[in-house]
Amino acid sequence: MAALILEPSSSSFLNPNFPSNSTNTHRPYLPLTKKSTLLHRIHSPPAPPLSLRCSATPASTSLPGDQDPLPDSSSERTRDRRRAVRLAWEKLVRWSRSWRNKAKTDVLERTNKIVVLGGGSFGTAMAAHVAERKSQLEVNMLVRDPQVCQSINENHYNCKYFPKHKLPENLIATTDAKVALLGADYCFHAVPVQFSSSFLAGIADYVDPGLPFISLSKGLELNTLRMMSQIIPHALKNQRQPFIALSGPSFSLELMNKLPTAMVVASKDKKLANAVQQLLASDHLRISTSRGGNCRCS
Repeated sequence: MAALILEPSSSSFLNPNFPSNSTNTHRPYLPLTKKSTLLHRIHSPPAPPLSLRCSATPASTSLPGDQDPLPDSSSERTRDRRRAVRLAWEKLVRWSRSWRNKAKTDVLERTNKIVVLGGGSFGTAMAAHVAERKSQLEVNMLVRDPQVCQSINENHYNCKYFPKHKLPENLIATTDAKVALLGADYCFHAVPVQFSSSFLAGIADYVDPGLPFISLSKGLELNTLRMMSQIIPHALKNQRQPFIALSGPSFSLELMNKLPTAMVVASKDKKLANAVQQLLASDHLRISTSRGGNCRCS
């Protein structure tokens, strides 16, 4: 059987387009153009530089300072920090204590004269207590009985209320309101409430407008039902007269015998209340402070 060899046509071999009746489903071959070649070059990732392809990755070297510290050195640094914090805290506590002690003594150092209005039992006990706080402090008692005044100045005894308790030598008595109030730093009011209005009205001309009044009197005025916080500024005709109320479960005899006693000072002025607290507080007398927007102290 003879094989029939047909030589393909040159035109069909060179033609890139296949005939329409061909069963081949592949897309016809399209030659690359200049535009497609340019897009291929743009979107293709760039080749790495030759130096990077040829050089090997250097091994990581660690410096001596980058090494983790030894456990012993870390704990030692922690102990040093704690020691430094403890020393700083101790210095702060010592400074705070010295500052508070200095503030307490400053009130006594700045105070030169105190006047006590009234020569009764509690007025005498408070005058004696304040006079013992500082020997250079001048304490004047304004009394109305000449016999009591003479007994205090000559014998240092209040013959009417405390005939067996000797009073400090820096405690003197007078019946002259002008002499007693002249140059006073604090004024203790120990006159009974029912006689306070008339008494204060008689000495109002000698009272300094900035003189702090420390009220030792308790109770209400019967006719007007006013308290001492209202009586004092009204009688002195000065609504801004500094006022402090001193009260508590205390007795004059206990104060004279230096028995443990507790009292409270109350004022709208916190600094003034603290100053009176530092002025009166001692080993046997504890003073607490109280302050409020509406001071209803009698």
